[in-house]
Amino acid sequence: MRPTVALIALSALVAPAIAQGADSVSIDALEAQGLGSTKVATLVELLPRELPAQLTAAEIAEFTRRVKNLALFDAVKVEVVGRVLRVTVRRKASISPIVDFSSGKTLADSKVTLGAIENDVDGRGTRLGAKASYNQRGLNFAVWLNQHPYGPRRWMNEAEVYYLGSSFRFEPASPDKWHRNRFGGFLEFLSPFVYGSRLRYEVQAEVYRETYSGIGEASRVPRPGTYVGGLSELIWDAYTWNDLTPNGLRWSVELRPGVFLGAAQPRHEVRGKVLGAIKLGTQSVFVGLAQAAAVNGGNVNHSLLVGSQSGVRGLADSLYRAERFATLNLELRHALSLGNRWYLQGVFFTDAARFQPMDALGNRASTIHAINTGVGVRILPTALVDTLLRFYVARLHAPDRAWFLQFGISQYI
Repeated sequence: MRPTVALIALSALVAPAIAQGADSVSIDALEAQGLGSTKVATLVELLPRELPAQLTAAEIAEFTRRVKNLALFDAVKVEVVGRVLRVTVRRKASISPIVDFSSGKTLADSKVTLGAIENDVDGRGTRLGAKASYNQRGLNFAVWLNQHPYGPRRWMNEAEVYYLGSSFRFEPASPDKWHRNRFGGFLEFLSPFVYGSRLRYEVQAEVYRETYSGIGEASRVPRPGTYVGGLSELIWDAYTWNDLTPNGLRWSVELRPGVFLGAAQPRHEVRGKVLGAIKLGTQSVFVGLAQAAAVNGGNVNHSLLVGSQSGVRGLADSLYRAERFATLNLELRHALSLGNRWYLQGVFFTDAARFQPMDALGNRASTIHAINTGVGVRILPTALVDTLLRFYVARLHAPDRAWFLQFGISQYI
């Protein structure tokens, strides 16, 4: 798949010209130490152009950011030695277990995940993973193969096959309940992430079969059918990943047009996300995540779920199916070294949300506001990819007042 003319034109407009003047250096080759099974060619493909080439200081800094964002290393050093670009890294373990538990508002709303992921299956940063989970009061399965998104000169792709089970319930006075089953998959293409621009573009095709079981005294019996749709996403990426102190900004806008063939229903979605981090010191960081989304209304099976698992810690899970929502998560973190690539990180946080839930018939209810404050600790073994242990205590202030204890083995934001 090749970049479209429109994408090339957009990149030309937003990408400032990179001057190759006095601050550029001649590089004939790239040398790497500590890569393990990762191929040197993987790093070479992250460069703005083939070697030998002239590289500016800005391009070398961007190259360093992309190597870090592969998340395969917890130490990265890039230096110019003569006409050689020398990269020294400290590698993480390649195979990571996926063992996740996150408590919910009740025991039935807990989330449990078991699986494994090979983070560099081909030596080129491609991730092959499989997992099974209990989430949204149902069983879920997924297998995926994802290329990394940081190549500047070629399209990358992602593919996934999944089954998603989700239990629907409403306010305690409502007799409506059922279980939604989805089996499907998607294929996604990621545009070249060219130097001089922070923009990336992704396009996806998705299809799933939707059926229902465990239907109680439903006011409206859901109809099975097949969904066919896609995704068009624009991403602005100036975010530098780090276990302890990420820094920078990443935002994205998603358009998800689709149709549910079982009842000839449109199923459209629009979503925006902003992730930002400000490094306050060598061990301190302020991180924020803002999200907003909306779907076309009238069908609660095409809705957005808001709860403590994703949204506001302490809010009831598997209950609020919304037509639209906006959430904000803020965390202040400070880490202390425990030695040998282990860290203890204290966290102060607050979450807020505004959403409009649906009832069983798809009608919009009154807008709900939710907010909490809390504290927590995170234990990070930086030798592992995307793995930590976290304990949070939150005080929910609205829409109810309650204390909430949550622990998990993955990032919240």
